[in-house]
Amino acid sequence: MMTETRHRDRLITPDLAAFLPDPAPQQPLIDLRDRPSPDILRLLAIGSPPIVNGCVITLYRLGYARPEEWSRPLPTVNPNEVMRILTKRMILSEQE
Repeated sequence: MMTETRHRDRLITPDLAAFLPDPAPQQPLIDLRDRPSPDILRLLAIGSPPIVNGCVITLYRLGYARPEEWSRPLPTVNPNEVMRILTKRMILSEQE
């Protein structure tokens, strides 16, 4: 027996339901909304936890960003994969 769902007065079969938007979207793990600004830079590090943490430490050793400036490791949809986000305010020189 096939299960059916109503979506805006149309019958939707389970195989089509996967393409519909989530009726109750979940709260994002991290909120990236802020005032638009040309001097904001966001870097994403995505990979296995050791690789991502190695990238964070390497950028710290190069003097780019301290580890605590990065987000906590956030899970991705892939197994054994995380992402960390760095939001940095950059100062643009007028001579560029």
